[in-house]
Amino acid sequence: RIMANRQSAARSKERKMRYIAELERKVQCLQTEATTLSAQLSLLQRDTSGLTNENGDLKLQVQTMEQQVRLQDALNDRLRDEVQQLKIATGQLNANNGNLGNFGGLSSYGVNPQSYQRSQMQQQSLLAAQQLQQLQIHS
Repeated sequence: RIMANRQSAARSKERKMRYIAELERKVQCLQTEATTLSAQLSLLQRDTSGLTNENGDLKLQVQTMEQQVRLQDALNDRLRDEVQQLKIATGQLNANNGNLGNFGGLSSYGVNPQSYQRSQMQQQSLLAAQQLQQLQIHS
């Protein structure tokens, strides 16, 4: 009977040792996995930070481009209006067969109406270009 108890105790001790060895192996595997996951997490956090910064930069670029589009649209509208005014003015000159309409008084000052119109158009175009350039500098 004593011998049977000793053999049973030895088998129990053996099972316990195998169980502890298995637990230690699992702990080692889990520690390795935790280290790997921690490294992956660090990489993903770095990537996320980089992408967040890039996203912010791209949003600023989009805002700048949208502002430039609005400025270009405003400039185009202004130039379209200017062209329309010039068409009207030149249409009046042609329709009146030399009667210079609003520009008739200019010839009494020694100013050629066509030269005056051309000068006005150049000045307005120059002003519009300068305004666009200033807006682009500020954006």
